Amino acid sequence: MALDISQLEEVIKNAKNSDIVKKDLRKALRGVSAAIRTLNQAVEDMDAILADDYQPVAKERKPRTVTPGGAKRGRKPKNPVPAAE
Repeated sequence: MALDISQLEEVIKNAKNSDIVKKDLRKALRGVSAAIRTLNQAVEDMDAILADDYQPVAKERKPRTVTPGGAKRGRKPKNPVPAAE
């Protein structure tokens, strides 16, 4: 039982197509795995937040910097009011 050339070509073509499909499946599987890991981390975070003994961490804020000359922060008014005499 011998294979003829057309059958051999068909087998090689199917093997190449299967390699492409396997590559695409691996890529999709990596994306799904990353999404599952992210979801698991989010569930763990929510579980910790909803625990009875949860205490939120106070956010550390930077001190305000003092500008030379005591300039005020923010935008200057469009029509400055003249000083009352």
